[in-house]
Amino acid sequence: MRRGPGSLHGFTLIELLLAIGLLALLFGMAYAGLRGGLKAADAGEALIDRTNRVRVTQEFVRHQLSRLLPLAFEQDPGNGVFRVFEGESNRIRYVGPMPGYLGKGGPYVQELEILRVGRERQLVFRHWLLNGFDPDDSDNDDALPVRLLAGIDRGGFEFRTVDDRGEISDWTDDWDEESQTPVMIRLQMRMKEDSRLVWPTLDVAMVVDAGSTRGNAGGTFFNTQTQ
Repeated sequence: MRRGPGSLHGFTLIELLLAIGLLALLFGMAYAGLRGGLKAADAGEALIDRTNRVRVTQEFVRHQLSRLLPLAFEQDPGNGVFRVFEGESNRIRYVGPMPGYLGKGGPYVQELEILRVGRERQLVFRHWLLNGFDPDDSDNDDALPVRLLAGIDRGGFEFRTVDDRGEISDWTDDWDEESQTPVMIRLQMRMKEDSRLVWPTLDVAMVVDAGSTRGNAGGTFFNTQTQ
């Protein structure tokens, strides 16, 4: 039976296939957009995380070094010199207060070191109470290194002091005036490429007057440990 001129026609097979294909294309584009957005969000979060790791580490190091105290933590048995600050290219040791949430009160012997771990280097932090500090037993379990930042390719500390004319010296990576503190400390590090971290050069000026320790045998010696 033939349909009259006013009867409705259904979709042809070709029209249905075209509609299905168009819907599939739209769903595919929507999924690709959603997936791209998620990847961009993940990449943004990763960038923020990397930036925060560097920022927090720099803030901690700056805070601790800027509060360095001219107090001796050890006396050289050979020449009797009181050691106030030890500085090498990969390690520094000094005395300073700890943040309230980490310390128990009183000054602490603190150490920052660029330590080689496997194929990379890490910036680590150690601390001991000054009262009773024993340099020969400084590797005990109470002072396990705290990792501040990993993924370091190479780096080092540098120091500046004031000469006898009152002028600031050039940077040096070897500190031989152990009875004095530097006036500035620099920490430069080059990060490994796969870490995707960037470390801006950190320069920290000491709050204490390093020149005041000259001729003072390193200031006061607060370590009451019995020798």
